[in-house]
Amino acid sequence: MALLVSNQVKNEELLSKRSRVNRNPDFLSKNYLKIGLNKYDSITNSQGYINLGIAENRLCEDIWIKKITEISRSPNFVSPDLLYYYQFHGTPELTETMSRFIETRFGSIEQIQQDKLVFMDGVAAILNGLAMTLADPGDVFLCPTPVFTRIRNYFLDVGGVDIYPVPMFDVSSSDDPFRMRIDILESYLQKAKKDGLNVRGLLLINPNNPTGKVYTSTELQQIMIFCKRESLHVIFDEIYALSTQGQGGFNSVLSMDILDPKRTHFVWGLSKDLGLSGFRCGVVYSQDIEIVNRLKQVALFQAVPSPTQKLINGILSDSAWIDSVYFPAYYNKAKAMHTLVKEVLDELNIPTPCSGSNAIFIWMDLSKFLKEPSKEEEIKLFNRFMEAGLFIIPGMEMFSQFPGWFRLTYTLPEQEIREGLRRFRKVLMQGRNLSD
Repeated sequence: MALLVSNQVKNEELLSKRSRVNRNPDFLSKNYLKIGLNKYDSITNSQGYINLGIAENRLCEDIWIKKITEISRSPNFVSPDLLYYYQFHGTPELTETMSRFIETRFGSIEQIQQDKLVFMDGVAAILNGLAMTLADPGDVFLCPTPVFTRIRNYFLDVGGVDIYPVPMFDVSSSDDPFRMRIDILESYLQKAKKDGLNVRGLLLINPNNPTGKVYTSTELQQIMIFCKRESLHVIFDEIYALSTQGQGGFNSVLSMDILDPKRTHFVWGLSKDLGLSGFRCGVVYSQDIEIVNRLKQVALFQAVPSPTQKLINGILSDSAWIDSVYFPAYYNKAKAMHTLVKEVLDELNIPTPCSGSNAIFIWMDLSKFLKEPSKEEEIKLFNRFMEAGLFIIPGMEMFSQFPGWFRLTYTLPEQEIREGLRRFRKVLMQGRNLSD
């Protein structure tokens, strides 16, 4: 027994205090590893897991393979500069191209200053870098919920900064159940202070993950007024901004008068809107040069490789191709897959606020398929889906205060969507029959 206790103490001493804060695998990572070992393939593994849980855009593989091959075979792509050190926070070529891309696609009312753009290997790295740059270990950021489950990990795992969940979901509202309520933000700010926490800022994902809620210009302005009044940083994560299927209605913070430029930070990446999650590229735009310089230092450890930056530059600089080939194909395919899913949900009378056409997933209410409204029953339903070879995300893992909500991703090849829906319907019908 003494030896066992001694070993436990030594094992604890192997890790820093920061590393011990959040060392257990999160829900999403744990299940992603599990399904990754048994992935569905219509020919080689027809009983494998259908993954409608991970928010990934896989609709345009054929288009991307053709485009990437074309760029990589161009005469000037392979050059000696790819072999050596480069500007880790963003090459001059990509920085210039990205500044024009953001100005055009996000409707920026001001010219994007190239020296204030910083690239890192994904939006996860950007958020982690912002957490370390803007806050100290133990500090928190207000975060309206429901929200993507791994946001907490992005802040906490390395930076030691946590999110402070602010429930912003009113199921009784027939108008907008996810309407931004400044009075709720204010009350949770005071609650966090009473808990002895130092609140450094607010994080907002727009369009929201998992609900698909698109915040109005009025709501965004109210957020900026609130944050300026309270001297809080505000991070606008707009990673789904261009995935609204071309229907309009999205407002970027860059298209508005920014009330507190030094504390307002814009974030975007290639993973969702462009379906290039494997490229691992995120970008942050901040106005304060001290913050930007610190982020550039962090980028040394989280740099996008030079060949990848060159590929991205080749893609984003071809505006004609993006407008005439990529986005039309993406939006058409997304609409078709959304329609397939929505037809099944409507058939089963499953409520879907925001309808899911503002992002790449649908937030749906499956509470009527629970025996009682509890987290335990929600997990039981999740487990039944898993037993049927279907992975979708339960809402309480996304800080939803109401049991029975789930997020389902629909930007996958049609065959996988159809098979996933077949399993989805079967699980719900079996559960309904058992409760009758």
